[in-house]
Amino acid sequence: MLQHHMKYGVLAILLGALLTVTIERNALWRDDGTIWADSLAKTRKARGYNELGLHLLAIGNSEGAYRTFAHSLALNAYQPTVYINLGIALERLNRIPEAISAYERAIRFQPDDPAPYYNAGILYYNVLHDRQKALSYLLKAKDIDPREPDVHQYLGRIYQEAGNMEAARTEIELYRYLNQ
Repeated sequence: MLQHHMKYGVLAILLGALLTVTIERNALWRDDGTIWADSLAKTRKARGYNELGLHLLAIGNSEGAYRTFAHSLALNAYQPTVYINLGIALERLNRIPEAISAYERAIRFQPDDPAPYYNAGILYYNVLHDRQKALSYLLKAKDIDPREPDVHQYLGRIYQEAGNMEAARTEIELYRYLNQ
């Protein structure tokens, strides 16, 4: 009988310990920020900083995202995607020349990725109002990936503003078709 009670006592202690660990892990998995912060506390990897930076961008902490992406790049400078993410953070901080430099760096590292061309094109269009530069970047993005609807939308706008209605119609039709 005593063995029977001891067995239940050991099981209760074990169950209590497992429950405590589960509660602690659930708190950790509350959101991406806590997950990546925990990961970085255990191992300082460039990817972890990028992922934490993406979380910070998503919650509107552009300054924190900028610092986190910069830390990731300090650990590994060859990360074209992180340069794109850094460019987005810099745009949100209204540090436009630095954002363009970040996109250009991503292009140098990975010239066959349409994302930095697209981001630079949109920046030139929306913020700097330089339609020629926007057009050149967006055409390059289109050459790399003609299936991206937003590229066609912006090209349509640029052509329409320039008075090239035929090209504008073609791009807007492509935008609508691809956006379905």
